[in-house]
Amino acid sequence: MQSILIVDDEKSVLKALRMILESKYQVITARQGSSAIKLFDQERPDLVLLDISLPDMTGIDVLKKLKEMDPGALVVMVTAVEDIHTIVKAVKIGAYDYLVKPIKSQELFLAVKNALENKALKNQLHLMQQSEANRYKVEIIGKSPEMHELMVVVNKLSRSMDTPVLIVGESGTGKGVFARNIHYSTSTRGGPFVTVNCAAIAKDLVESELFGYGRGAFTGAREEGKKGHFEEAEGGTLFLDEIGAMSLDAQAKLLSVLEDRKFKRVGSSKEVNVKARVIAATNSKIENAIEKGQFRKDLFFRLNVVKLEVPPLRDRKGDILLLTEHFLSHYGSKFGKRFTNISPEAKDALLQYHWPGNVRELRNILERVSLLEDGDTLLPKHFLHSFDLCKEKVSGLKADHTLDYGQTVRNLIKEALKRTRGNVVESAKLLNMPVHKLRYRIKKLGLKY
Repeated sequence: MQSILIVDDEKSVLKALRMILESKYQVITARQGSSAIKLFDQERPDLVLLDISLPDMTGIDVLKKLKEMDPGALVVMVTAVEDIHTIVKAVKIGAYDYLVKPIKSQELFLAVKNALENKALKNQLHLMQQSEANRYKVEIIGKSPEMHELMVVVNKLSRSMDTPVLIVGESGTGKGVFARNIHYSTSTRGGPFVTVNCAAIAKDLVESELFGYGRGAFTGAREEGKKGHFEEAEGGTLFLDEIGAMSLDAQAKLLSVLEDRKFKRVGSSKEVNVKARVIAATNSKIENAIEKGQFRKDLFFRLNVVKLEVPPLRDRKGDILLLTEHFLSHYGSKFGKRFTNISPEAKDALLQYHWPGNVRELRNILERVSLLEDGDTLLPKHFLHSFDLCKEKVSGLKADHTLDYGQTVRNLIKEALKRTRGNVVESAKLLNMPVHKLRYRIKKLGLKY
């Protein structure tokens, strides 16, 4: 049975309210604010009916104390006089509703029913959000010391919902996985997770994409204006991938937003408050870009509050077989067939390879193997031919071939475009190359995609 604490200094009121409610609820009563606070702490009732006027302290002060003890405390204020100023103050502190004396039984039952149903719906919503968070939270696979250190930091980040984070690592190391894990580990989990690939946005559109634009801001703009990614991420996380590709002008605007926690849409004078955590990621050495004048030092310092350096897969060989087992299990379930064993020769091949494409390359190879190859034991023949592209990328051609750099680059780009079905951004990731440089090479080589 749900419980209700009634707080009123008048005996007759307590008696009347108890008689109305006790047939459906467990009722406890208090005539002073101090005793109400003590009872609330001991009993934790589902609902509190709290009179505004009490002999030892005001109902407003009691409400504040209850909310300090339990921010989710459900409180309906009761007043003899409909004082709008006091009622508004109580609602701002966190009161759910208010009733004016004398209270009719039907009115009381309705107020109590609505309040308790609202609380139940909020609890259900919280459980749903938690379930959704667990569903989308990506498990980070790894038992190496390097990964353990990173996870210690990620777990500590759950204490804050707005501290900026900078994630650094080669393409394919899982920077996005870490960003998503941070998001779903904090109170922002119920909000959106918005990913922006800074390298894929045209230079002259960066501001309108990030901050939106006002009504009639420029030719071709929507008449009603448009929200930018910062507004889309309200209450959640904005993940700025490949931030090193952002222009210096856009970097200056981003720095201002991070400092002031507010911005204006393009072509608008109205300020918008920032209510999202910003996580930035780059696959290049930011320090080198700063030295070359390609990245603002002050923006780096602002983003570098917490820095996660994700190691390449070749530097955490202890995780390679663990990841292999994970991906084989995942894709085995997806495709309805599973490799249950890994041969010693396959293990050696996986451990000796340098993995320039990192975890993404390993995952892609094992997805192809799981889909196309048969058997229950993973063998070298299932995947060795998939290593060729990256072997050429790092070492050139085999010793008995003449090294033709231009032709090798052409072949690499063609193969990457083929694998990604012409997706330039994904091809750049596969080749560990900035998008703008890849576009330039494609144009120079006259390649079609």
